[in-house]
Amino acid sequence: MYMSDHDDTRKRLLHSATEVFAEHGYHAATTREICRRANANLAAIHYHFGDKAELYREVFKLPFLEQSASFGEPAQAGPGLEDSLNLFYRVLLQPVFEDGARMRQVMRLHAREELDPSGVLGDAVTQVIRPNFARLLNLLCRELGADEPDAEIERLAFCLIGMARIFFHGECVVNAFCPGLLQGEQALVQMTEKLSKYGMQLIAAEAALRRAWKNGA
Repeated sequence: MYMSDHDDTRKRLLHSATEVFAEHGYHAATTREICRRANANLAAIHYHFGDKAELYREVFKLPFLEQSASFGEPAQAGPGLEDSLNLFYRVLLQPVFEDGARMRQVMRLHAREELDPSGVLGDAVTQVIRPNFARLLNLLCRELGADEPDAEIERLAFCLIGMARIFFHGECVVNAFCPGLLQGEQALVQMTEKLSKYGMQLIAAEAALRRAWKNGA
């Protein structure tokens, strides 16, 4: 597929910025170093992104945009609960199983941001993540017979996400304690299937609690 010089420069800037931000963090990273690695002039960042802060937001949001494009809409009639959860966890975990320098840099960048917040992200990432969270809430409402999410459904949604989060942000710990658990396509399949079944049990438990509450137990 043909890529224009404009698109090629933008892609190279995103690639080099991911490297530099992951290595040095937002504050210590310099636009000069980013442009040097991208083989671009300093004016290129201003032309394509506006400034260093906006470039950082773009780098940080990119994986979430890719996830959102993959997840679809499981709350609509069609996929059953287990299939929907399986897709949800596969989208969340796929980056962990990708054997590539770029994804390791992205994960390192996320870890840096958690330990030393840049202060420039604001609500940008939240807005990118929100659609997938809304889809999960819709799925839970469908399964639990609720017209709209309440506090218990929201709590359940974060619990379902939390089961996968340790494998994303704690990959180095998981690999240190249990080598091989996150290696290979078959491991990804097994992990998503297990998390889906765990998730179904959590949802079933919430459904039972809601029935008991409704019956006055």
